[in-house]
Amino acid sequence: MASMATQRNFSVESLGQGQSIPPSVPLVLPNNLEYDLGTHTVRRRPGVERSSLTVVAEAMSLLAGIDAPVAVVAVTGPCRSGKSYMLSRMLGSSDAFQLGHSFEPETFGIWMSTKVLTCDGLTVVLLDTEGIDAVEAEAQNDASLLVLTILSCSLLVFNTTSVPKQGQLEKLQCFAELAEAVRIWKSGELDHEEFSRHFPDLLWLLRDSTLTPTDADGNPIDARSYLTKRVLKESGKFRPTPSDMVSRAITGFFPALDCRTLPPPSSDKHVMQNIETNQDRLDPEFNQGMDDLVKHILSTVKPKQGFGQGKTVTGRQLAALVQHYVATLNDPRSMPTLQTAWDAALMTLVEDTVRELQERYVREMRHGIEQAGGMPLEEDPTSSVPSMMSLHQAVFEGLLDTLKGRLHTFCEVAEMTQAVVDLTAGVNGTQDGSHGILSTLLSENRNSSESFCNQLIQDLYKPISDKLASPPEDYDIKALEADLAQLKATYDENARGPCKHKVYLQFAEFLEGQKTTFSTIKGFQEEDYKLQEETRRREAEVATLQEERLQVERQVALSMKEQQDQVEMLMAEFGREVQNLKEEEKERRDAILRNLQAKMEETARRNVAMLEELSQRQDGMVQQQMEAMQQQQRQQMETMMGMAKAIQERNDKLAQEVQRQAEKTKSPGMLDKVMGSVVDIFKQGASLFLMSKFPLVGAAAAVGASAAQAATGRTASTSTVPKAPSTK
Repeated sequence: MASMATQRNFSVESLGQGQSIPPSVPLVLPNNLEYDLGTHTVRRRPGVERSSLTVVAEAMSLLAGIDAPVAVVAVTGPCRSGKSYMLSRMLGSSDAFQLGHSFEPETFGIWMSTKVLTCDGLTVVLLDTEGIDAVEAEAQNDASLLVLTILSCSLLVFNTTSVPKQGQLEKLQCFAELAEAVRIWKSGELDHEEFSRHFPDLLWLLRDSTLTPTDADGNPIDARSYLTKRVLKESGKFRPTPSDMVSRAITGFFPALDCRTLPPPSSDKHVMQNIETNQDRLDPEFNQGMDDLVKHILSTVKPKQGFGQGKTVTGRQLAALVQHYVATLNDPRSMPTLQTAWDAALMTLVEDTVRELQERYVREMRHGIEQAGGMPLEEDPTSSVPSMMSLHQAVFEGLLDTLKGRLHTFCEVAEMTQAVVDLTAGVNGTQDGSHGILSTLLSENRNSSESFCNQLIQDLYKPISDKLASPPEDYDIKALEADLAQLKATYDENARGPCKHKVYLQFAEFLEGQKTTFSTIKGFQEEDYKLQEETRRREAEVATLQEERLQVERQVALSMKEQQDQVEMLMAEFGREVQNLKEEEKERRDAILRNLQAKMEETARRNVAMLEELSQRQDGMVQQQMEAMQQQQRQQMETMMGMAKAIQERNDKLAQEVQRQAEKTKSPGMLDKVMGSVVDIFKQGASLFLMSKFPLVGAAAAVGASAAQAATGRTASTSTVPKAPSTK
């Protein structure tokens, strides 16, 4: 199976090079289990009930061996939901983690892959966790493992089968309990809003998903929208439900929330029971989905962050954090506090690093001495041959570089200063007289030098001593002086170490005491002999004093150089710290500005929405009023039209009646009188009707009728009716 990591420029590497280790090892186990390093198996501890967690030293050692920044991908979720298989696929395998095929879960505690993914200085560590609903686990165990997993990783993959429902969130109360299980600051303040700065990103993986997520109206939506808008949507009730509490925890605690789906590996139940041995029978759609998931994870995973801005965590630092978290979780009286854990891990890391570097100093110095021919060596670092001080400087500078490399992203300037001081004191000793490792090695070298030179000068003097015991006939004082000069030259050429001048001074004092022996040599002159021996002794004393002075000067120069190196290193660290503070302050200001801008934009959007809603409401009210007035006018017009029609019909009937009456009477003037009476009756009836239905219209009609009647009366009174001719 080809590894998707390789296609993403990640390479798969093994931890513990040269060791025989299985594909995965337990990092943390319940206390009722123990790991057998010889057989690489987990066995139960008879008579022990599960009540706490224990760290596994072998796995901690592998993790602590990673000095590079780490990104930790941890998978959690219900039992038998495919957590182990997904991690194995990330490594291009199908069985990097033990897979379960029975009802009993195969993973207890937290397991770590012994293979990691590396790219550009970043090491991706994979963790497989016990199912949060394991048969033997209790709620407290679930919560402890979840807290430990969250605090240890930079990406948490929550693996569940199928698409969740909102009501199913009640089963995930361990997420809601995070608020009561973790603190950020030592003060113990409720600081839930800070969780998202220190918690990992969350990827909710929906396994064996065959249904398309939809919104409330049944329209298809992506998995993330379904998760945030439907599954994690709160009920809106006055009292939050258990599901509401879980929703708040998930959406509020994790800085980034994503969701992806995977189809079932196969529809064949036999394949599903053991998918790692049926790779060629898996559905192509599942394989493609798994490959896409691996690409997504490796393209988005971030380094694990420490407590503070810009502080990445190495494997060594993570091991210290995990040990502290486990100890805290096992204590019912305490609670994991990120700041406290960071400080404790920092102290442990500094102490372990200083101790390890001191041990490394001894190893590298011993190796360098052996490579240089063994003790004794010269102490003078200006010598052309390897010396104790030149070896010390090279080894110690390497230790400082390692110390800075391990701690500079983890420590503040004060902690870094203390670490350098502790390392220097352990190696060089302290000003109050405490001896360091270097002093021990120098003392050992001096003792070796003294022994070597004493043996050398004894070997060189023995031929002379034999001649003095039985001098040849031609052996005179000049021959003796020649032999002693040759001894001095040979000694100077072969003597080694800082005690060579001291040993020769002792030899010169010895020769001064051999006056009686030398007096038997031909040509011996006591005054000349005294002068020569005094000269030799003084030369040896001067050389010895010069060596002692050089030793003091070297020590002073060494201390000054180391102090200068420390100052330069601390100044560099201080400069980096200042730069980091400037960047953090700039980021903080930018974050505040972004937050203010976002709030202003949100306020503006709300105001615009309110104005639009108000405008729509006002427009609606005006429209409704206009429609009501128009409806009322239409009704009035219809009423008036009906009235007018009724009046017209009545007028027609009256006119017809008048016509009949006129035809009956046939008398002159009768028609006008009858028509006038009819008009008056009609006007009065119309006025009364209008006043009853429409007061304003009726009043106007009445006024008009009255005016018309008055006008008619005036006309009638002023007009003359012609008299009919008299017929007698």
